[in-house]
Amino acid sequence: MVEGEELQVLKGPPESQLEISVARRDGDRSHNSSRRSLRNNGGKGCVPILRRWLPILRWTLHYSRIDLLADMIAGVTLGLTMIPQSIAYATIAGLPSQYGLYAALVGSVVYAFLGTVKEVSIGPTSLMALLTYQYAANHPPQYVVVLAFTAGIVELLMGGARLGFLICLISEPVTSAFTSATALIIIGTQLRNLLGLPKPVTATADGGLFSTVLDVSRRYTEATVPDSSVGFACILLLVILQQLPKLVPASSQRWRRFACLLCGSNTGSAVPWKLSGKVEPGIPSFQLPTQDIVVGNVTISFFDIVADLGSGPVLVPLVAILANVAIGKAFSSGQPVDATQEMIALGLCNVIGSCFRSMPTTGAFTRSAVSHASGVRTPLSGFYSALLCLLALGILTPYFFYIPRATLAAVLIAAVTPMLDPSIVAKLWRAGFHYDLLVWCCCIALCLAAGIEIGLLGGMVVSMVQPLASFVWLRVECETIHERDQHFTYRLIRLQQGLLYPGVDRLRTLVLQEMHMHGATLPIVLDCCRMVLMDFTACRALDNLSKEVHRLGGNLLLRNVLPCWHERLALHETEHGLAFGTQAS
Repeated sequence: MVEGEELQVLKGPPESQLEISVARRDGDRSHNSSRRSLRNNGGKGCVPILRRWLPILRWTLHYSRIDLLADMIAGVTLGLTMIPQSIAYATIAGLPSQYGLYAALVGSVVYAFLGTVKEVSIGPTSLMALLTYQYAANHPPQYVVVLAFTAGIVELLMGGARLGFLICLISEPVTSAFTSATALIIIGTQLRNLLGLPKPVTATADGGLFSTVLDVSRRYTEATVPDSSVGFACILLLVILQQLPKLVPASSQRWRRFACLLCGSNTGSAVPWKLSGKVEPGIPSFQLPTQDIVVGNVTISFFDIVADLGSGPVLVPLVAILANVAIGKAFSSGQPVDATQEMIALGLCNVIGSCFRSMPTTGAFTRSAVSHASGVRTPLSGFYSALLCLLALGILTPYFFYIPRATLAAVLIAAVTPMLDPSIVAKLWRAGFHYDLLVWCCCIALCLAAGIEIGLLGGMVVSMVQPLASFVWLRVECETIHERDQHFTYRLIRLQQGLLYPGVDRLRTLVLQEMHMHGATLPIVLDCCRMVLMDFTACRALDNLSKEVHRLGGNLLLRNVLPCWHERLALHETEHGLAFGTQAS
């Protein structure tokens, strides 16, 4: 029922007093009927619009107790995985640990309302943390908040413009190379924490994967035994547990005693390994990230911060959307993923999260796999994960101080190791996709050498060369055809896909070569049954080519031409095909 009809039902026709009295007598019945119409009408009214933009309204009407129990189990399991990961990812971004928990809390709640894929877990990820560090390193935390806000705005604009199809331009080899390079870079950045090495004094030693690995290899003798021991022990434990660590809840008093005993603080002795440091408890108040900040004696405006972030507000949302849609496709069981709605959901997660000092967020492969294995039913499981994050911010933050940095480094290394995909190299080579293998090599090399943003864009450009070349570069099939019933023999040239201006010269050369080899008396027929694209230059070139063939005593015909091109090419019917206006019929 459209809006005007809804108002008509509620108000009644004003010109008829009799109908008004009937409406008053049966008011309750008509009111209930109109409510049922609004609830059940799937194609009109405001309710379907709300269901379109709020997916939570689609499945809550059929939500059962079994769904509630399944989501609770999945949400708690996911929350136990999300808390240590969020703390670790915040350290990658160079932020205090609470920023990762802020992102996990807000992302889980917002996506429960707006998300379309039940397995997706929105929050901090290793990929977003690495990008955040690259753009906001050596800056105040407000830069990270502004980066999350601007990234969310860009994602909302892309969703509003329905640009979800852009994700299709990124091929599988590019995605694989990008994620593998990101995993390698994260592993490289965590080697110092794993071994207990201090950060280098010079900036050049912290400029990328190769410089980091070279610096660690030179200073490995400075590694501390306690940090190395606890780090490698945690990696071994995580591998044994298949990267799904189960954190056993414990009372605060027992955990305090265990932490004090583990860190040696009960005796006043020095802590044998580097700790995470103090974590600010509680939830920050709502604050728009567009306010100016003061660093020292200098006031930095919001627009100055955006300018300092460079290409971050554009690249970060692009990578976030890529990761989120890829996860959605992986867990959608073959069903189509609403990329536009995912952009809107992700954009609001970042915009609202930035108002609570959140770092940039997106979906996480590892957490989504945990959610899927836990039997999640709906996105409502994010509420239970958010409750655990809220509990961690309210009660457990004093104990995060005692987490060794080597432990967080081990968690990160174990989490990103499955992102490495070296097996795709052998698959591409054995299957004969040699150009895709070249794309993979170019992308991962650029990511490691020039940065992951340059590598992603470079991989996209290289991967698009092949499909563009198939349309731009002329491809044909030639054969001699003899039609016995019509006693007509001709040389057939079958055009593939399209004829654009770069292939015009090659077509002219080919036609003239065919005339020279087979004689001018043998007609040449261009079969356009597979040709779906043609530009203005190609139309003019075909007309000129037909005139040239005609002057040489030959005949150029066309077959299976789309009707829309008949007038453009000035074609007319002949006995054996379509001819140009300059040729004799």
